[in-house]
Amino acid sequence: MYMIQRKAIPSLAEIAVALLVSGLTALSDEFGELSDSFGGVVTLVGLRHGNTTNPDGTGINFWTPDYEGADATSASLSNPHMSAADAYGNVYIADKASNAILKIAPDGSIHTFAGTHEAGFNGDGPGLATELQIASPNGLFVLPDGTVYLLDPGNHRIRRVGVDGVMATIVNDPDSGWAPSGRALWVSPDETLIYYTHEYPAAPPSVIAAGATVKMWTPAGGIETVCSKAVGFRNPGNIAVNPVDGKLYVTDRAEEDSAKLATGLFRIDGPDQRTRVTGNVTQPKAAPGQLAINSFIEGVRGIAFLPNGSYFLCAHKGGDVWFVDTDGVLHRYIQGSGKGDAYLISTGQHPPLVGKSYVSQPRAVSLAPNGDLLVTCNDSGYVLRVQNTAPPSIAEGLRLRYEAGAVHVEWTGVFGRGYRLERCVDLRTGLWTPIGAMGGQGPASVVGILDKPALYPHHAYYRVLPAL
Repeated sequence: MYMIQRKAIPSLAEIAVALLVSGLTALSDEFGELSDSFGGVVTLVGLRHGNTTNPDGTGINFWTPDYEGADATSASLSNPHMSAADAYGNVYIADKASNAILKIAPDGSIHTFAGTHEAGFNGDGPGLATELQIASPNGLFVLPDGTVYLLDPGNHRIRRVGVDGVMATIVNDPDSGWAPSGRALWVSPDETLIYYTHEYPAAPPSVIAAGATVKMWTPAGGIETVCSKAVGFRNPGNIAVNPVDGKLYVTDRAEEDSAKLATGLFRIDGPDQRTRVTGNVTQPKAAPGQLAINSFIEGVRGIAFLPNGSYFLCAHKGGDVWFVDTDGVLHRYIQGSGKGDAYLISTGQHPPLVGKSYVSQPRAVSLAPNGDLLVTCNDSGYVLRVQNTAPPSIAEGLRLRYEAGAVHVEWTGVFGRGYRLERCVDLRTGLWTPIGAMGGQGPASVVGILDKPALYPHHAYYRVLPAL
């Protein structure tokens, strides 16, 4: 009986074959495949607080020296705005109200990575990152090798922390109109292009920010405006580059827009040119199965692209984490609330998580080099990891080029995935030395690392491993 029933109900594969034979398009289960590629949720850090705001409206700094080196699950964050990871399993957090960038090591311990936990400015460096002050950091971008770029909006700067822990100022934006906020930051793999955003302070008697701008920086051209405030951005949340079309996408939470007309996700098509990707307030409220362009998502804030151009999207006021497939269709991945500091996720729960509000006010999503999804949410501050369970991405086309006493190791890899390069001079010892890490750029692009050992051996072996 069981076999008869099973044969009477065709499988998705059988339906797909039948449709292809008939010349029709096969059904897609893109969201199902996406969900199957992830496992359970792990809470990396966060404790709930009854109040997270000082009387003057600033966020409370909960950091104490006791947290340094402690288990991250016993530590409090202070109004975190972004989290991202490197290829070695470290997670970095822009902890705005503690005026620091924090790092969670693979063993789960938490450490100060940059800043002194006191807002201020005591120099551009170069200097030890934990000895230079930053002010209200609310954006960061992490390269696979552990190089970290951070927004220091209180000082109108973008800083770079190298793998040696030394911090230096890369961009010093003299715009006197830069309010102490920013949030959005993106850096190219070769570090020669930076996109960032900043808001303009309110013009009295108004208390509402006077719009925002999108800018870019290159070593040759310096700071240039991509979108002036006349374009209409209000409170940009995050930015990312789509690996398929190569264009910049900007989320605008538009928190101060009472009419809710400015909020949404936008594609940048050229200087002062943007195209709306999610619907405006006149469209139906977002729901699973609707097209993103025809759906209103309030307070869009975080975005992270997958290799095929699909993406995760989160909304501060809407409260949900969405997956948007390659057809632009919405799928609710984690249901949430736009209010409060609720966090009702237990370790091991497997998204999709719907039916109640599991989180509140998600403000950033990112994909780690190993494929894990990181979500940062609410003012009490939680960072959760949804573990990638798909097979690791293997580097392809590994080859060597010799250059003036050094070796250039090259390969191709999947966009967004990280790869670690190691060297061994004697296989009998089994000792492999880490050389660096790079992110894959897709089959059409070759990435590589130049290995310049102090005493170049007569022979060496190299291997490229997936990110941890």
